[in-house]
Amino acid sequence: MRTGIIFAAGLFDLAIAVFHCFFWRLFGWPESLSGSGRLNVAITQTLNIMLTYVFVIYAMTILMQGAAASPALLLAGFGFGVIRIFLQFRLFGVRQPASILFTIAAALGTLLHLIPTLIGG
Repeated sequence: MRTGIIFAAGLFDLAIAVFHCFFWRLFGWPESLSGSGRLNVAITQTLNIMLTYVFVIYAMTILMQGAAASPALLLAGFGFGVIRIFLQFRLFGVRQPASILFTIAAALGTLLHLIPTLIGG
């Protein structure tokens, strides 16, 4: 069971990376960012690309390690998720259906990183 949950956590991280690849289309980048200035457009897009890279590397590490994935690695993913969910409430709100669905998915994905550390292995 632990291995399956770890595998699901890795797939979740990979799905988040793919989701980030669609930000240009979903949010109309770079046009929709243009009001924030050239530098902020570049920073936002660069951060998104780098975050996508981190999710891919993180997912691949978890998937390759499988049952041997370290609790520290999994807890780092859990911590990332907790902070991201907090920021969702604080900065974006959770009122729209898409935001509610995203927050639920993020919470479930975050728990996928915590559960294997709780059940040990």
